[in-house]
Amino acid sequence: MVFLTTLDAIRESIFKRQPSPDVMRSSTKCSLWAILLTALMLASTVQLPTEVTEGIEPSDTTSRQNSVEAACEGLTFEDMFNYTHATFDIQLNDDWSSAYVQAVAWINGSLSDQVRLDLEGLFEGLPGGNNGWLSSDEYNAIDNIASECVTQTNPRVGFRGGPAHRGGEGVNWYNATWENTEERPLTVEEWNLMPMNHIDERACVSSPNSNCVEIPNIPITSGRNCDTTINDPDECRIIVWLNGTFVFDGLTLGGLSNDEFTLAMNTSNMTNADLAATFPALEGLRVGMFEECDGRLINQENNDHQGDAPVPGTCMADGTVTQESRLVSIEGETRLRIEVHVEYDMNNWPTGQDMFFDMTTEPPEVDDPPVWTATAPIEGEIMTIADDGVAYFVSTGQMGAWATDDQGSPLISCTGANGWSMNSDGGGLYASAPAGQDSTTVSCHAMDSSGQTTDVRNYTLQVPMRVTGSSSGGAATVTMTPTAGMPSMDAVVTLVQDDAQTSSDLVTMNGETVVSVDLSSMSPGPFMVRINAQGNGMADFSYTYDLGTSKASSPPLLIIDSGDWIGENYEMTGRWSDPDGDQITITATDNGFSWAEPIEMFAGQTWFAFGAGIPDSETNTILLTACDNWNQCVTMTHDAGATPTDDPVTPPPSNGGAGSEEGGGLPGFSLFAALGAIALAGLGQHRRE
Repeated sequence: MVFLTTLDAIRESIFKRQPSPDVMRSSTKCSLWAILLTALMLASTVQLPTEVTEGIEPSDTTSRQNSVEAACEGLTFEDMFNYTHATFDIQLNDDWSSAYVQAVAWINGSLSDQVRLDLEGLFEGLPGGNNGWLSSDEYNAIDNIASECVTQTNPRVGFRGGPAHRGGEGVNWYNATWENTEERPLTVEEWNLMPMNHIDERACVSSPNSNCVEIPNIPITSGRNCDTTINDPDECRIIVWLNGTFVFDGLTLGGLSNDEFTLAMNTSNMTNADLAATFPALEGLRVGMFEECDGRLINQENNDHQGDAPVPGTCMADGTVTQESRLVSIEGETRLRIEVHVEYDMNNWPTGQDMFFDMTTEPPEVDDPPVWTATAPIEGEIMTIADDGVAYFVSTGQMGAWATDDQGSPLISCTGANGWSMNSDGGGLYASAPAGQDSTTVSCHAMDSSGQTTDVRNYTLQVPMRVTGSSSGGAATVTMTPTAGMPSMDAVVTLVQDDAQTSSDLVTMNGETVVSVDLSSMSPGPFMVRINAQGNGMADFSYTYDLGTSKASSPPLLIIDSGDWIGENYEMTGRWSDPDGDQITITATDNGFSWAEPIEMFAGQTWFAFGAGIPDSETNTILLTACDNWNQCVTMTHDAGATPTDDPVTPPPSNGGAGSEEGGGLPGFSLFAALGAIALAGLGQHRRE
């Protein structure tokens, strides 16, 4: 097994920074995927051949967990996924010893090819492995243990109570670890690693699984195609979601008696990443000092030897880490959130990069009160809000733009809005407009961490328009009706789906306005309607409505190529396609009775049906029905004629399926598992030597 190597060699390849980041990241993930595959193979349950069973213990849950732990311990999220952009939202719990993390990573363009190349290339030496095609067997092997592996990775986050310092020899800053329990499960999900209905999809050339399909790592039929229209797969994007809890003991050990602590994080191989950390309520909490420290080499294997510790305030930095802090109101409590953006040129890979937030509740020497900015709505202007249930009228982004303070973005609070159910959370201020009401009056001010405020401004909180929508044929129609007292508005209507969006031209609203938007670039199914509007004397309005609109699906196309009697059985072949690229199913009846179940469908959009005729019948009227997943169907009638009276001929089983003597009975990945177990046995013997 050429991809197996010692764990020490793998770790060395992962943690030794190389001059070329692209090469380094690719090598890292190749090593990682090899580890994951090895762990899965060790954990697989398979009846091994007699000649290799001796000396191999049966696999169980414990051995699987131990294998994954040894393989993945010390890795980072970035070692697993070379992303284009990622966001990490960290919510510290009130116990100050755990945090809930929600992460999303987008992998776009040629990086998505690289992910598939890294995965498929690990299977060299196995049937169908390293052949330039990623198979469903290979994909499923990794998917089964992804969460277990991430649990063992290093979040590279640390918390230490007490006065600011930068660690040093023997100080392990990164003391946070992932937790994965029934009460706090860690989940990893992905989208589009293997795009559905890929134009180049085919049946696996070599696999014990008759349902195995594979796609090329790099598209071959039409080259790179990043089009998101309905007629072509979008193989250029992969999305990964991570939700989980990490725990730490730095603050519980150090305590908060002096109300000082440091949050540290290593960002050496992160770029184009946004991180946000929200702290529990603590009066007066602020960032005393932020510092980016570049150039320190860190032993990633145990984190304990982090080199010389610089004096706080003396770190050298290239400015690739930017940060700001803001106050947010969550469940009636004022909390501090810090927001970080990390971005650098991947051709200039940092030797080492850390960031430190020295937190304190000690009042600053100079503490000016917050002030309104020139972009804030002036006294008497309109704050806009949608009438679609609970909706935001001031976001945290707007708070940062409308008011400023020397200790970070202040919190904007409003009162009034009788009967409008006004409240706030980490996203901003929200309310619900009562039925039949267009506007109300609110009084607002901005407040900093020490409780200082701006002057109060009074605003009109108003629903700017009522919106309805429909779709017919190839267009969506959106009708916008301004409410009384609204100024002239310029608006853009955008139709939104998970994988596509399209916008109208800019229109000016001086009364009821109807906008038509072409649907050709949208996929069949529901879509949302986003409206952006601006006008004098009002805050900018932006809201995405669920108007119950959807694009209808076109029915599939079905073609019969041939039909022949084989004894008293009838065989049919043909082709299928779907204008929208949807998955379809084909069923059949003979004179009203179910027939030829199941009908086999193959990559390349061909189908095959084989079933018995009605005994001694003069007619066999076969009705084929093809339906997509939106229940759009097409039917075809085929007259097979009278059932022959000859002795039936049983056709050989196709595809080496489960019913055949040669190919049946093997789980889809058993061959890979068996070979892996053999290789691991040899590896274990080599290590004992």
